[in-house]
Amino acid sequence: MEAMSSLGIPLNRSRVLGVAAALAFAAVMAMAQSAGAAGTLWLYPDSEDPSQGGHVVTTGSFVLNLENRGTGGGDTTAYDVFLVLAVDDPQLLTGGTLGLPDGTTVTLDSGALGFGTPVLPCSGRDFPRHGVYPAYFGAFLVGDLAADEVVQIAVDLQGEDGLHAHFDAYGIGYREVAGETRCYDASNPPGHDVEVVLGDGGGTCYELAIEKLASATGVDIGDQVDYVITVENTGTCDLTGVVATEDIPTIGVAIGDLPTPAFTVVAVDPPPTAQNDQEILWELGALVAGDAVELTVTVLFDQPEADGSNVVNTACVTAVEVDEELCSSAVVAVGDAPGDGSIGGPGFWCNQIRFALEGWDNAKFTVEELEGWLLEINQSSLVFVELWDTATLELARTLLCRPNQADTAADRLARHLLTLWFNVVSERLNSELTLGELCPGSEEPPEGMDPAMTVAALLIAAEDALLNGADDATLGFWLEVIDFVNNSSVVDPEDCQRLAPRRTSGHRPGRP
Repeated sequence: MEAMSSLGIPLNRSRVLGVAAALAFAAVMAMAQSAGAAGTLWLYPDSEDPSQGGHVVTTGSFVLNLENRGTGGGDTTAYDVFLVLAVDDPQLLTGGTLGLPDGTTVTLDSGALGFGTPVLPCSGRDFPRHGVYPAYFGAFLVGDLAADEVVQIAVDLQGEDGLHAHFDAYGIGYREVAGETRCYDASNPPGHDVEVVLGDGGGTCYELAIEKLASATGVDIGDQVDYVITVENTGTCDLTGVVATEDIPTIGVAIGDLPTPAFTVVAVDPPPTAQNDQEILWELGALVAGDAVELTVTVLFDQPEADGSNVVNTACVTAVEVDEELCSSAVVAVGDAPGDGSIGGPGFWCNQIRFALEGWDNAKFTVEELEGWLLEINQSSLVFVELWDTATLELARTLLCRPNQADTAADRLARHLLTLWFNVVSERLNSELTLGELCPGSEEPPEGMDPAMTVAALLIAAEDALLNGADDATLGFWLEVIDFVNNSSVVDPEDCQRLAPRRTSGHRPGRP
C-alpha cells in the first residue's frame, strides 16, 4: 500500500530516498506538520510599510512597532520577548528613554551597556550578527506577543552627531514534537530591524552598491541566461543622477570592422534609456536611501565561436554624489552546461523547462519527463505542497528562473531545494551518495558541512528547516550546502580529490 502523509498526500519516496531514508523523511515531515512554524519578530517605524525592509531612521524620537509574524499551526506565541538596543560608540549616546507597551519607561544609560553579542535564550547561540554585533548593547523585556500582535514602543534617543543605534528583538517559542514540548528561538530576520543614524553618521551618508548574478554558470550553444543586476542605495542620504550600464562582451572574431558579440540580447527589463551592440544604459535618476532597483537582461548564447570560452560581462553604476564607478561581473562558461557527470543548478533546470515548453531542438528532456518528475517532487515534498506552489511546470519555472523575486532566505533556499529535488528524481544525482563523494565545482563546501551526510539526509534537513521556520542563519547554511551539491559533479574517484568524511555523533549533520 502506498504511504500517505498527514494530509493524505502519497509519499512515493522509495525510488528517491530508499526505504530507510523514506521512513526517516516521513517521520521528520510528520513532526514538522504538527509543530507549526516558528514565530518571527519584525521591527519597523510606525510610519513605514513593515514589509519593505531596510528601515533607517534619522531622528532620535519615533514610534517603533514590534510585531509577531508567527505562522503555521500550533502555538506561535513569542514569550519573554526582549528589545535589544545596540550602539557603535556608547560615548555618543548621551541619554534617552524607551516607553514600553506596559506603560513603564526605561531610562537609557550608556554606561550600563555591555560589549558583545546577545545570546538567544533557547539554543544558547549568538544572535545573528546583522552586520552589527559584537557591539555595546542592552536588552529590555517587552513581554509576550501573540501571533499577529503588534505593540508600540516610544523611542527617544539623545546623542551626538554620528551615533549609530540598532534595534533587534528575540524571544522564546514552544511546540510539541514527538510528544515532547520543545523551545525554539524567535527573532527578527535581517532587513526587519531598525537602524537610527543621527546626523551624517560620522562620515559620508552617500553609499551605492551593485550586484550582478547570472541564472546559470554553464551553458550550451542555444541556451538562454538571465542576468539580474541589483543597484541599491545602501547609505542614509538620497542619491541623484544614478546611471547603470551593462557591457556586451565580445569574442575574437570580427564581423566587418567590429568584434562579434558573445551572445544576443533578447529582452531587457525595464526598458533601457539607450542600447547598442556594445552597451546597455539605464538613466535611473534619483534613488532614495535604502531603495533598490532590479534590472534583468535576457541573452541567448547563439554564437558558435563562443563555444569553449568563459564569457565575462560587467555591470557598473555611478551617481552624482559618489566619487567612483562601482562594478560587478558574472562569468558563464559556454559549452559547459551540466552533463557528463555534472549535476545542475537552478539556471540549468530553468532553461530545460523553458526549452521543453517552447519546443526548442536543444531541450534535453521532454515535457512529459519534466511533468513526471515534478509530480514525484510534489508527492515527496511537503515544502512544495504547503509553502510554494509548484503544481505546474510554469509555476516551477517561475521559482527557478527568477532569483530577483527571492525576497527572503526561505525563498532562496526553496529555489535551490527544488533544484536539488529535480536532480534527484531525474537520477542525475543518487540520493544515497554522501556529500564527500561529490567532486566540488564552482562552489566551495561551506564551513560546518559534514562530508558524511547523504543527499537524502540533506533533503530532510532542508525541508525540516523550511517547514519549522528556522532562522535566516540556518536557512542560509543549508542553502550553501545545497548550492555546493548542485554545482558539484559525479565522476570517477581518481578524477577528483574527495573531501574526507568525519565521524558524527548521531545528531543532525551540519551546524545548527
